[in-house]
Amino acid sequence: MPNTIVLGSQWGDEGKGKIVDGLAANADVVVRFQGGANAGHTVVVEGKKYVLHLIPSGILSKTAVNIIGNGCVVDVIELAAELEYVAKEGLEVTPQRLRVSGGAHMVTPFHRLFDQMLGAHIGTTGRGIGPAYRDKARRVGVRLESLVDDTWRDKVKTLGEEYRHLARCVYDQEFPPVEEIIAQMEPAVAVVKEFVGDTQAELFEALQAGKSILFEGAQGTLLDIDHGTYPFVTSSSTTIGGAYTGSGVFVDFDHRIAVVKAYTTRVGNGPFPTELTDEMGALLQKKGHEFGATTGRPRRCGWLDLPLLARSAMANGFNEIALTKLDCLSGIDPIKVAVGRTPSGEIEYVELPGWSENIESVQKVGDLPEACKDYVQFIEDQLGIPVRWVSVGPDRAQTMTREIP
Repeated sequence: MPNTIVLGSQWGDEGKGKIVDGLAANADVVVRFQGGANAGHTVVVEGKKYVLHLIPSGILSKTAVNIIGNGCVVDVIELAAELEYVAKEGLEVTPQRLRVSGGAHMVTPFHRLFDQMLGAHIGTTGRGIGPAYRDKARRVGVRLESLVDDTWRDKVKTLGEEYRHLARCVYDQEFPPVEEIIAQMEPAVAVVKEFVGDTQAELFEALQAGKSILFEGAQGTLLDIDHGTYPFVTSSSTTIGGAYTGSGVFVDFDHRIAVVKAYTTRVGNGPFPTELTDEMGALLQKKGHEFGATTGRPRRCGWLDLPLLARSAMANGFNEIALTKLDCLSGIDPIKVAVGRTPSGEIEYVELPGWSENIESVQKVGDLPEACKDYVQFIEDQLGIPVRWVSVGPDRAQTMTREIP
């Protein structure tokens, strides 16, 4: 398989994990390059659901090497718990199959506490991601390489005392003693340190050997720290640029895949031009089971927004689309799609005919209802990017490949 990157084109939750899972069977290496445990990938294989937060979805392929790159922030307690979870699910995860960059920064319990105290106005997950990236930028963060040389305790102690002082003196909050936090982290550190290494060199070696590399994005383009709906964004680069800085290598991507949900959703606060706050929004939420894999929070729902997708394509150079959750639009007629903005900023919609048929069992794109095929074609024509995959359900088997002239 040629080198490939899979990115969310909206506000995340587009179904990237499922697409990565399907592609990972032919990949030698799967790379996660940004974000932390604030992202969740839900993958369904033969009716069995797996929910992953830090470990790349390629772990389900049972053959690919999976890398958590230096651009990620890693909560060692969360990662240790996730390793235990996947082991109980019957997946073998060894230091040969999962590699974690020593350059990745650590999310400590202090980061989580600080995020939960201050992150509500942005609508964060409270997982400590923003504060960890903040400390990385301040050059006071704790990198995972400190697990290997056993210097992490002193670094966490220094950082923890600062957070305790800040919480007490500025916010009138009392954080736990540093010694208590370190004791809480000890068992997880013992597990995670075995997976830490020089992933930049390992990934470069794989590229030199001609191995196929699959990059897995977390969140979505519209949450990018630079190109998203700032300040209601995440703390990392969710676009293709983040793949290079977050892995430390250059990859010439043959396939740059935009995962596009057939409608639009958003978790948390921030602008949402096509949001539906009426019965239609509630219907999409119900049909799509729109609740966060990480937090369980309900997702806001609205019509597909093509101008925003065009902005995503501008930032990422997409050359293929994987269209997901098309089945959730069955029974909705007409279907609206945002195609532009008026000079005053109002949304311009077109109405497309809907379809009544249940398409979850359809296995060939040619067998979809005509109105459904027209919807797919309309998206392709408007964006000028071929729709190569169409998903009509959560299971691995419910993704169809569409022939492109």
